Amino acid sequence: MPSTALAFTLITRPGEARAAFAGLVEREPEALSVVASVTESLVVDPTRFTGPRWWAGRDASGSVVAAFMHTPPHPLHIALATPEQARGLAALLADHGDALPGVGGLRSPAEAFADDWVSRTGASASVVMEVGRFDLPARPRVPFPVPGAFRPATETDSELVEDWHQQFYEAIEGPTARATSLNRHIAQGRVGLWEDDGRAVSMAYASPASGGVTRISGVWTPPPLRGHGYASGVVAALSIARQDAGEACMLYTDLANPTSNAIYQAMGYRRVGDSISIAFTA
Repeated sequence: MPSTALAFTLITRPGEARAAFAGLVEREPEALSVVASVTESLVVDPTRFTGPRWWAGRDASGSVVAAFMHTPPHPLHIALATPEQARGLAALLADHGDALPGVGGLRSPAEAFADDWVSRTGASASVVMEVGRFDLPARPRVPFPVPGAFRPATETDSELVEDWHQQFYEAIEGPTARATSLNRHIAQGRVGLWEDDGRAVSMAYASPASGGVTRISGVWTPPPLRGHGYASGVVAALSIARQDAGEACMLYTDLANPTSNAIYQAMGYRRVGDSISIAFTA
């Protein structure tokens, strides 16, 4: 990727953002996974976030080579950029008096953006979370027996799925966070449940595929039911189901959680990159 200066195009309509980044999604589907899925969700439900913005970084030929997204109240998300390009956007936004709660995404450009932002605004920056990006180059396997079996969630599971998704979201984003509905994912067969002894014990869902890649997320087992391998079972089975549908799988994990990282790697997921989340305070 060239490190030359870019022209940044501000986009405020999700349909326009989807079109602007279509080529990047096809070329870099893993890096653009979050931008693609969030943008698509806003096309379907424009009320999901207030004031979403995207910046398309264009090179001298006019081609889009960098992608940034801000969906308040979340930090600015850097999907694809060099550190130099990220610093260019930081300068542009800081000089225009923009307000940002933080920055996240690819580690090197996010750190470069934060350094420039701090030097220009006088804000303080602190690392909130470090995340690993994993892909799945082969069929997954769980290297130990897991009691129970996998099945796709159906409409009758909607209340349970929504409740568990909310619990997952609060655990990640905090107690005031509100998760979006997974009913569309259920209808498309993209939510999986693990059942043991006739009851659901764990769940996960797969984002709509972008560039042929789906992101496994929302892995949740209620605390009293943990320790039996249910999450491993549902992730592996859902991953196989998406592979059988012709999709490649990826996921993100908190690098501060060595247990989940070890489980996914034992399953066959491979760490291929790092992301970071940095908060700004005045």
